[in-house]
Amino acid sequence: MATRNRLQRSRRTGITLVESLVSVTITVIAGTALFSAIGASLGASYSALNSNIGAGLADQLLEEMSAVRFPTSSDSRPTASGNRSQFNDLDDYHKWSSTPPENKTGYALGSEPLTVLSAYPIARPTLLKPDSDFLQRLTREVTVEKIRLNSSSEWEVTTSDTDYRRVTVTIKLAMQAGAPRQTIKETTRIFSYVPLSP
Repeated sequence: MATRNRLQRSRRTGITLVESLVSVTITVIAGTALFSAIGASLGASYSALNSNIGAGLADQLLEEMSAVRFPTSSDSRPTASGNRSQFNDLDDYHKWSSTPPENKTGYALGSEPLTVLSAYPIARPTLLKPDSDFLQRLTREVTVEKIRLNSSSEWEVTTSDTDYRRVTVTIKLAMQAGAPRQTIKETTRIFSYVPLSP
């Protein structure tokens, strides 16, 4: 009986150092895999969000451009530093860019006043203003090209007057202040001249 009690007392009830190290190693491996998956998910979400913002900025500018007239051969192409509020045809937008993105009157997007009457601008409430630091890292660039169909029915750039323009709006973002800007969205649309019906 005494021997049996001694055997029972000598049986271990805890875990060894080796078992502890194995369990910690397994936990670290599982944790690393979990954090890697979370990091990849957050990166994909951030990239998708930036792409959506870029698509909205490009579409907004393309819609504005669809409201101006198609250029004629007598129009002169302005310099890229031209005042956008004076642009009246598609060619005026060639090589135009803005950092941060602006509306047609020169206000940074999201900071323009709310107006009931143009003579009485009302300041936009702070809660309705976007993050100005983020906007300062965004750039919108426009390229307008004269194009025509070649013998293979493909679009090619030309210097002569045509009834077609290819407009490309590129949205770039610096991931942090001072970093180089990377393209997050590039949208292209072809505009054509439609003569007025008699």
